[in-house]
Amino acid sequence: PPTPSPTTSVTLTPTNTPTPTSTPGTVIAQDTFQRANQTHWGTASDGISWGGDANTQSAFSISSNTGQIANGSGIYNAVLGPTATNAEVLFTGSISSFKNANLGAVLRWTNANSLYKGYIDGSNLIIQKRINGTSTTIASTPFAATSGTSYTLRFRMVGTILYAKAWPTSGSEPSNWMLTVTDSTFSSGFCGLRLQVQSGIIAHYTFFQATTQ
Repeated sequence: PPTPSPTTSVTLTPTNTPTPTSTPGTVIAQDTFQRANQTHWGTASDGISWGGDANTQSAFSISSNTGQIANGSGIYNAVLGPTATNAEVLFTGSISSFKNANLGAVLRWTNANSLYKGYIDGSNLIIQKRINGTSTTIASTPFAATSGTSYTLRFRMVGTILYAKAWPTSGSEPSNWMLTVTDSTFSSGFCGLRLQVQSGIIAHYTFFQATTQ
């Protein structure tokens, strides 16, 4: 019988396929902020209108294809998509100063007084719960962040376990979670963003995505 031809295409190593760093999940809300300059955040790139303060407070605008918060002072909330139980928020953003200011995400948000928040404040990465208007830090780890630098934060909750990690957007995502903590206060709610700014501080968001886990 004829000798079979040797197989030449046996290389199985992909060269351009990135290794996923977490379970992809199902996207339930997303915004790339690529739209015309406008007052408020309006309708996200996925066709869903922003809720919370994003379409009512004058501090919110779209500027140069970013979601901007400026000319304001205090705590602001922006939520997008349906309520979820097991979910993750991934966002990229920067803030002009961390002085009495922070940049974060929320999970299981019911209103401005009932939520979980994962955020950076310039010195630490923190997970906080807010019950009936009272905020409590439930996990924290040192994380030095620089004003004006873009950071990416991943904040997840599955069951009663919260996870968080943050890194400079120009760098690589850490392979491990930086914070893990258990809490059973809230069972479901909205995904979104929450930040604190002072007069003269400007925050920019360039990407937001919420997924179910």
